[in-house]
Amino acid sequence: MKEWKLYRRHGLAIACAAMFGMASGAAMAQATTVEIGFAGPLTGGSANYGKDMEMGAQLAIAEANAEKMTIGGKPVTFDLHSEDDQGDPRMAVQAAQRLVDSNVVAVVGHFNSGPTIAASAIYNRAGIPQIVPASSNPSITRQGFKFLYRPYGTDDTVAESAADYAVKTLKAPRIAVVDDRTAYGQGLADEFAKAIKTDGGNLVDREYTNDQAVDFRAILTTLKQKRADVVFFAGLGGQGSSFAKQARQVGYTGTLMAGATFANKKFLTLTGSAAEGMLAFEQGGQLASTPEGKGFLTRFHAKFGTDPVGFASFAYNATWVAIDGMKAANSTTPSVFGPAIGKLSFTGILGKIEFDQDGQLKSPKTTLYKVVDGAWTPVLANVEKK
Repeated sequence: MKEWKLYRRHGLAIACAAMFGMASGAAMAQATTVEIGFAGPLTGGSANYGKDMEMGAQLAIAEANAEKMTIGGKPVTFDLHSEDDQGDPRMAVQAAQRLVDSNVVAVVGHFNSGPTIAASAIYNRAGIPQIVPASSNPSITRQGFKFLYRPYGTDDTVAESAADYAVKTLKAPRIAVVDDRTAYGQGLADEFAKAIKTDGGNLVDREYTNDQAVDFRAILTTLKQKRADVVFFAGLGGQGSSFAKQARQVGYTGTLMAGATFANKKFLTLTGSAAEGMLAFEQGGQLASTPEGKGFLTRFHAKFGTDPVGFASFAYNATWVAIDGMKAANSTTPSVFGPAIGKLSFTGILGKIEFDQDGQLKSPKTTLYKVVDGAWTPVLANVEKK
């Protein structure tokens, strides 16, 4: 009987030890969830861009999770926490605070420059790295925020390319610019006007509208009277489509130029035949021209059953900037991996990603597209900023 009791005790101890070992192994194998925030316009006039960017971030998250990463000695699973800023600076502040309160370790956002500027101070105070995927106002990276990074060019990147083309290639004698008075539009127009002057061009007029306007006939009539050979529109694509249609309706026959947000299928659908011959200067290299870009387009379509609108690739890049920063620092703690992001050097799907002392992308590029037979056709690809 004593031997039986002893055996039972030993057997129970062995069984408990085995169960404890399995439980410990399961605990060790269980991945830690790391929340990455995304903020952009998921509703409102720019929702198509915001949702496109969110899908780019989702694809990066899915691919990172497929790698089954271990960071800081622990397996990690990434999760994307999205907030809608409606493209409004006031809503962006609220969205930023919700992300901070949710304990995200980094944020990919925002889209419009105004919301990005408004929200950036919230992330800076919280010590959370902000990776700006597609806002181009130059002041964003001049605020002195140590964990703010932008793997995307600035307004002067596009403006210089557009001005060079207007003055040196088109040799346009009379150039005009129109902007929507947003942080993005005004910033782009300012840089374009400056670049025209630097190139020795003749800026005959500068007109202003607002981002809610729908009737541009008075402005266009003035531009016709000023005999502008080239008109550069600094604003978003939805409004720009109305501007282009009305330009042709009032008989303007000169060259229409624009910056980012135009070179996509939706713009062509909204604009119709009025887009023919229009020029758009987009940030970054041409996706379809590199193996990395082609691979991204294939994987994006396989996951979502559709093609990117235009900014998914930048959000994808930005998400990987955050993740690669964690890998480089071997930590998911913002104060630890935040500085490591500034030292990254890798080839993204749009070219090399490295940051200067302000967190701005080194050697940004632009690609010029022209509408030919109803389709955006690359004219100059991967043009480096001077």
